[in-house]
Amino acid sequence: MRVLYTFNKPWYYHMALDGVLLSLKAQNKIPNTLRFLSFDPECVLIGYHQNPYDEVNLELCKSLNIDIGRRKTGGGAIYFNKAQIGWEVVASLKDFNIKNYEELSQFMCEKVAKALSSFGLNAKYRPRNDIEINSKKISGTGGVLQDGAFLYQGTILIDFDPDKMASLLKIPYEKLQDKNISSAKERVTSLKQELGYAPSFEDIAKAIEKEFEEFGLEQEDSTQEEVKLLNEISNKLNSKEWVFENEIADKLISTKTIRTKAGTFKISFKIDKTKRLLEYIIINGDFFATPPTAIKDLESYLKFSYFDEIKQKIKTFFGNTNLKISFMTDEELSDIILKAINE
Repeated sequence: MRVLYTFNKPWYYHMALDGVLLSLKAQNKIPNTLRFLSFDPECVLIGYHQNPYDEVNLELCKSLNIDIGRRKTGGGAIYFNKAQIGWEVVASLKDFNIKNYEELSQFMCEKVAKALSSFGLNAKYRPRNDIEINSKKISGTGGVLQDGAFLYQGTILIDFDPDKMASLLKIPYEKLQDKNISSAKERVTSLKQELGYAPSFEDIAKAIEKEFEEFGLEQEDSTQEEVKLLNEISNKLNSKEWVFENEIADKLISTKTIRTKAGTFKISFKIDKTKRLLEYIIINGDFFATPPTAIKDLESYLKFSYFDEIKQKIKTFFGNTNLKISFMTDEELSDIILKAINE
């Protein structure tokens, strides 16, 4: 397994490299890769299925010159500065003997939790995608599957400013209520807070590398093809079109927020109540779907559907496209959509 160090890069460099690595791995053109990264300048990254207007304090970010970007993976919005280290694995599912996303999430989180425990901490995996120390989150994670390959990534809070994080992100009330806390600050911790000092990037990376030694590690640089593709994609991601693609322009659309075991779903829709007709729908949230782009296809497929058609149409769509939402069935998705539009 190749080890890559890519510290102090802008968010769009990292997101572009994520896409390049996953695509090339799906074509079996590169080795399995363990990558470590950090962000400079600081930024807020939203998940693939999220709407930035719902998740980020845009005006405050602008006033503080904090970049806003979109990941290629699902999950929630995250604030990044130089006091966090990112980690990710890009590899073939068969090489890890992993069959689905749920197994992947547990395997990766338990590996990194064990690495953090080597510092003398009680780090544990909490489904669906968190690593915790004494019931406080220290690493959020997420991933995506593509043609037999996967990318799974997370961040570790070395040190952080909880007030700044809370001011930049719009944490949904439903999410806080579900975790029985009054603010996001009660839910999060850092290595400095737990240890009394801030370990170096190098020490953290070495601890994680030790947990992957069984795969045979070797530090290497990016290939020429990776660099070429990276340069081509970076500018596309560093654009308003990519970051704000889930923006909702129609002010007549209603939005319902529903918290599930698969994540927080924000169902935005336009209906004709008399005809019981769904005219328009957008499905945002911090959930994980594979393939990610299938959610947009589903939204198009459900346009101008009568309410009593929706359950069967979603079932058919899941069957025809192999869409999978982590910790959610097609029937459960139908139920929350119908609940939203019928309230």
